[in-house]
Amino acid sequence: MATGVLLAAAVVVGTVTLSGAPEELLAVLLSFAGGAVLASLADTLMPDAYREGGPLVAFATAAGFLLSFLIAA
Repeated sequence: MATGVLLAAAVVVGTVTLSGAPEELLAVLLSFAGGAVLASLADTLMPDAYREGGPLVAFATAAGFLLSFLIAA
């Protein structure tokens, strides 16, 4: 619960602080946040998934990334 409250507060502070920020700065910050999410997944979820699912998990991960990249393009 504390994490949720802290996250909500960070969103409010970030929105107020960066409301007039240039798009280039926002792009860099969003890229940093995306990298943090990828690092968290690689460190926490992927080893367990590979251990339980085997080599197919690596293929599924790459295919999912490619598909999301193609959808966003």
